[in-house]
Amino acid sequence: MASWYRKKDPAPYEMTELIISGIIPIFLIVIGTVGNLISIIVLLNKQNRRTSTNIYLIFLCLVDTISLYQWNLSNAVYTFTDGQKQIWNRSLFICKLSQFFPFYTLHTSAMFLTFVELDRACLLRSRWYKIKIARPRVAFIICVIILLILFIVNGFLFALGFEYSTYDNSTGIIQTSVACYYSLNIELNNFFAVEYAWVSIKENT
Repeated sequence: MASWYRKKDPAPYEMTELIISGIIPIFLIVIGTVGNLISIIVLLNKQNRRTSTNIYLIFLCLVDTISLYQWNLSNAVYTFTDGQKQIWNRSLFICKLSQFFPFYTLHTSAMFLTFVELDRACLLRSRWYKIKIARPRVAFIICVIILLILFIVNGFLFALGFEYSTYDNSTGIIQTSVACYYSLNIELNNFFAVEYAWVSIKENT
């Protein structure tokens, strides 16, 4: 597979790209991590964790924090190293994680946010729901079920990614590289590029 390396742009564009792709992602990571940790600490307060809605919010904060690092850290490292280094293609294992977590955290985040809204609506309209369902233990079980189901649904993403070797004629060295988001299985490639992408877009709109 062909390799692509980033070329530098004129100074004004380089500065703009540095701010957008490097500084802002780091800023989002710091602010997002601190904000989510504070939220989790507050929600874990003895009084607050008795509410089912807050259980969903705790899980939402956790997956959102993972998502922050997944999307922003790789962009920042790539920008600060002028495209010479990337986090996720350093090994096949890391590559597979990088394929799985963006979609997994996106889907789980959307589901937890949905359950937060659903829980609040049902609490206002149903006394039975408030007594029987709106309990921290039940909410915790629902969250675990969501995590497991979406892990299974998105599990095929671990099948993407493979290693390949290239021979450098000038040095006589065989280099092993990693291709992420691709598979030697054409049907799997097509499913990921078309059907799965369409489902992911519809789920999060």
